[in-house]
Amino acid sequence: MGVEIAFGVMLLVALGVLFWMLVRSASVKITRQYSKLADHFELELTEFPPKLGGFMRPEPFVHGHYKDREMSISAPGSGLQKSRQIETMLKVQVKNKRLNCQITSAGLFGSMRQRDSKTKARWTSGDAAFDAAVDLRTNHAELMSGALTEDRRARLAALLKASKAMIYIGDGVISYSILGLIANDADCERFIAAAELFYELAEALEK
Repeated sequence: MGVEIAFGVMLLVALGVLFWMLVRSASVKITRQYSKLADHFELELTEFPPKLGGFMRPEPFVHGHYKDREMSISAPGSGLQKSRQIETMLKVQVKNKRLNCQITSAGLFGSMRQRDSKTKARWTSGDAAFDAAVDLRTNHAELMSGALTEDRRARLAALLKASKAMIYIGDGVISYSILGLIANDADCERFIAAAELFYELAEALEK
């Protein structure tokens, strides 16, 4: 019996060490990507110390001003729509505070990510490929028509197809959220592309 107990204790210790190493490895990968984002946009990188002996490692975030606009990338602790799902969010300042808009990929998954979309009419661009791929609902269709040029529509559709993201514009912010964390180069490049697109979009929405 003593041998079995000792074996059980050793197994638990080994599993604990393995879990600690996995958490640390994931944290290092995520921090590396946030560091790349901070360097690219010349923003401040904020890191938090590990908790519970390293078994809990809060995600870092980047924040500051890029091209004279406030910007941040973080992983909100509450998760998607106050659920347990983890999401990463990019926020870019837009000075037009009257506009409200929600954008997801078209289809069942996209509709599940819409928030309060029943109060907004679906906007169509007349571009058949874009309208089939993107579900865009807004309170200001005319403004979106002017801002979403053919090039921006193509980039927006590609971004949604690659990430299954949700984009929300309101209260002076363009926010882009995806499920999961930024843990590899592809995710990092996607956030860079999203930020550049939203900076262009913010300027167009303010004209």
